[in-house]
Amino acid sequence: MEFMQISTWVTEQYAETYLLTWLLSQGELWWCQGEVYQATVFTDGDRLQSFVHNSEEDELIKQVAQKLTDKASWDRIATSLNRIYQIYQQELMQIPVLRYQQEAKREKQSENGKNPALLQPEFINPYADSLTGFND
Repeated sequence: MEFMQISTWVTEQYAETYLLTWLLSQGELWWCQGEVYQATVFTDGDRLQSFVHNSEEDELIKQVAQKLTDKASWDRIATSLNRIYQIYQQELMQIPVLRYQQEAKREKQSENGKNPALLQPEFINPYADSLTGFND
């Protein structure tokens, strides 16, 4: 009985937030061939809705998804996922820069006052997949 009360409360109060959190935990968000990834990149609420309805998850997910009958709700979730994914990609782009700065600092300290050769930052291929680094 308690599970039913919790699921009812979630579906009535926070359906979009609950589904957004659940979608973030799906592996398909992080791979370019996955449905969630494609829906995120193209902010396609219909594709997200289809993925969730066809998912073989527990009853709570299905109950939450049933509460979102408005297309705008699914589009809002897709838009939020898109923003989260863009921030994630920006952070990935910062990693080589931060690594370069740390290595340059270490190199400078280890030379005991000598002018070290500057380290080259890693080249980032703008046409490569942002997660794997490979070209399509």
